[in-house]
Amino acid sequence: MRPEQLRGGNHGLTPEQVAESQRVRILGAMRELVAAHGYHDVPVASVIQHAGVSRKTFYELYSSKEECFVAIYEQEIERVLAPTLQAFEGSERWSDRLRTALGVLLGTLATNPAAARICFVEVLAAGPRALERRTAAYQALDPLFAPPTAGSPDTSDQAATATPLAPTRAIVAGSVGYLTETLHREIGAGRTSELPKLRAQLMQTLTLPFADQAVAEEPATDDADERAFIAAYGEIAADLLARTGAAIATDEDGATRVRAGVAALLDFCAQEPERARTCFVEALNAGPTARERRDETTRRLSALFARPLRELRPSDRIAEVSAVALVGGFHELTYDAIDRLAPEDLPTVDSVVAVARI
Repeated sequence: MRPEQLRGGNHGLTPEQVAESQRVRILGAMRELVAAHGYHDVPVASVIQHAGVSRKTFYELYSSKEECFVAIYEQEIERVLAPTLQAFEGSERWSDRLRTALGVLLGTLATNPAAARICFVEVLAAGPRALERRTAAYQALDPLFAPPTAGSPDTSDQAATATPLAPTRAIVAGSVGYLTETLHREIGAGRTSELPKLRAQLMQTLTLPFADQAVAEEPATDDADERAFIAAYGEIAADLLARTGAAIATDEDGATRVRAGVAALLDFCAQEPERARTCFVEALNAGPTARERRDETTRRLSALFARPLRELRPSDRIAEVSAVALVGGFHELTYDAIDRLAPEDLPTVDSVVAVARI
């Protein structure tokens, strides 16, 4: 008997609770087996044996193997895309937001190889219904390749004076297609753990159609030193957000995900103290635009932590306040050690999460 399998007899559960337990076990079995063996080589018989349910139970819940796969695909693609799209939100330059989103996407897939294989490889073999869901899911990536045009709320005054490059549907579709095909190739070849290394290459290729827009988005400041600082800061902040987002984007419980995110922040500061100092300390003194970028990074870190905190708080609003407190506490507890380039004096994960009373 599998650990999560219900024992026979009087277990005190309602029929609905029993059905939910069976559904969870079936989906877990489908996920594990398809990731290990491929969709075509996983018969229903293997799924029901692995899940500890009868064939009758399986077909009461799912009309076919494909329907069962689609259910697990929808779960996994949501876990992959939700943090990616959240990482893209904000008021920073489009290219910086894209870099952060790609980092979260690649990091999430690298740490969740089963989800990576299901979402970008096996879905192609699962039948027409699965392909329809794949098409719909990938459309969620379209906003990543639609940089703001002149006159939109997301552009600066300087950008508004430049000639905009309004992305055509073909450019957007081509960008999404290139990204997903690259992921399919690399995951299929067994290089899932190496995906984060592709971010620079992907950025170079994916931003080419929007080169004019990237130039137009340069910060509106006359200070050459600040412009140079912001260019460096954008890369560092994107990397920091990507690592944190990937650490949080797992299927663990909320408290574990919060701790993983804090651990990722502390690891970044410990492993790359000079970059951490640029991001958290020097940005305060590099000019008004740099401070705005630092504030934006802080807001985006808070938004990342708000997701798991919603599982631990009675309302979304309280979760958001807790996330702000957590990130603010991180800044306060780490500032001195980061400023002195003394990673050995960084606080522990427990000290930081205690701010949010977790």
